Amino acid sequence: MDKHLDHTYQRKKRLSKAGLYLLGILSLLFTIWGIRQLLNRPVDTTKIIQGMVDYGRLENSITAGGVVKPLSVLTLTSPLNTRIQANKKENGSFVKPGETIMTLDTEFAELELDRLEDELDLKDNNVVRMKLELEKNIRDIELDDKVKDLQVKNLEALLADAKRLLEIGGATQEEVDKAGQNLAIARLEKKKLENELGYRKASIGSDVLNEKIQSSIQRKRLSEVKKKIDLANLTSPVEGVITWMNKNIGNQVAEGDPLARIANLNSYSIEGQVADMHAGKIKVGLPIQVRLAKTVLKGRIEQILPAVENNTIQFRIALDQPKSQSLRPNMEVDVRIITDTKERGLYLPNGPAIKGGKLQTLFVIEGNKAIAHEVTIGMRTTERVEIVSGLEPGDQVILSDMSQYEKRPKIRLK
Repeated sequence: MDKHLDHTYQRKKRLSKAGLYLLGILSLLFTIWGIRQLLNRPVDTTKIIQGMVDYGRLENSITAGGVVKPLSVLTLTSPLNTRIQANKKENGSFVKPGETIMTLDTEFAELELDRLEDELDLKDNNVVRMKLELEKNIRDIELDDKVKDLQVKNLEALLADAKRLLEIGGATQEEVDKAGQNLAIARLEKKKLENELGYRKASIGSDVLNEKIQSSIQRKRLSEVKKKIDLANLTSPVEGVITWMNKNIGNQVAEGDPLARIANLNSYSIEGQVADMHAGKIKVGLPIQVRLAKTVLKGRIEQILPAVENNTIQFRIALDQPKSQSLRPNMEVDVRIITDTKERGLYLPNGPAIKGGKLQTLFVIEGNKAIAHEVTIGMRTTERVEIVSGLEPGDQVILSDMSQYEKRPKIRLK
């Protein structure tokens, strides 16, 4: 009795396993059939993106990043050695021409101004005093010259008398010679006075002019200090935005130290950067496109910085429309660098079906089916890709992502 039960139990167990195996095989076959049915299901043409192959302008480009920067940034410096008294604006403030940004302490400068004014008064007085002294000296020399002229005439008379007395024996030859010597000395002294008088008259203008020049130099120094005191009330010369300012109130600053920077908002440029793997393609003069929300601005690369930082190349872009109202300081923008162009090339609109690489499998619509074509891609932009081979003008191509059908030669459409 026990053996009979054991045999029956084993038979049931074998049938149960066979049933499970059969059920698994049937499930697998059903799954395969379901997948095949799913893959063979027609594609709804209303739910796919399509594009037509056509001829048009093509551009080969490199994508880069950029930041909008004001075309000019004005740095305001300290006009004198002083300290910061008060800040009237904050970083990021918008300022108009003439608005006060900062005030500086002018106490020491005003003391210096008073000293220079006193010195100028002294120099102006020196000019008048010197002119009077020189004129007095000239008059004195003129009088001395007249006195000397009378002395010469008197000595000439004495010499004539001595000669007459010598002829009649009333004087000696020595007395005549002495009278002649006295006359000669008097004539030389008169000549000396005449030379001195001529020199003084000729030099009076030069001496007075030197003093006037000293006064003029002092007057310019005075004007310079006055101007520096006026500039101590630091104002904006242009309309713009304060990008930086020294906020250390009470700190000492030297003449020429920067106090604030103002970005001129009338014109902009773009500071771009691109991966250094494109170093061989980036050149000065290449055209670029800057993409904004609703605008595309054009320009050219005007400068490439020599240093590579963080594996990127830095460059500056000159815009054709630097005063565009769409630009804002420090705005991040997308930049396209046009490295090559083709005026008439075969192209297809870009879409999800276009992957990386030169060879692509794309489906061309032919009636109620789409046939897979192996296509060679050339230039590519965000809008267009160049068709080198594999497609013809007028071909209607599926641009939607067709990755799940890439192994199939054709698909049905509805």
